[in-house]
Amino acid sequence: MAKYGFIVYISAFIFAFTFQQANALKCWRCSSDASSAAFCDDPFTQDIISEQQRRWSYVDCSFPPSQVSPYSPSQTRPVCKKMKQYINDKVVVSRSCAWEDVNAPPNACMNANTPSYIRTEFCETCAYDGCNSASTYGPIAFTVLLSLLLAKLFA
Repeated sequence: MAKYGFIVYISAFIFAFTFQQANALKCWRCSSDASSAAFCDDPFTQDIISEQQRRWSYVDCSFPPSQVSPYSPSQTRPVCKKMKQYINDKVVVSRSCAWEDVNAPPNACMNANTPSYIRTEFCETCAYDGCNSASTYGPIAFTVLLSLLLAKLFA
């Protein structure tokens, strides 16, 4: 019976950890024209990011929409955004957090109004951790593998 209680405890812990991770969308926030942000360019270069840069560039994007949002909170979702623009003929790649209409297509941000000196070549949004760079499956894979290992161990 003690073995069963331990399995329930571990399962609840894993579920709580997984659920907490799923609620907070994490995105890269950087711009290739900023000093010390060369990693933000296209392609995104994670292997040259220092630990300090990672702390200020990989952020929680589950903040509420601002008061100027044209959508009601029930119609919006947090997303990660990647844009490639020409600003005064200089290529700038930016990655950020945004809120958008839940029914918006991934490239809806291409239609944003910009001044004449800015030309948007690419703009896309996505809604899973780190998706505005390369895919990151680390925490999910770890949780799945740990669950399988515990199930095998206590079965």
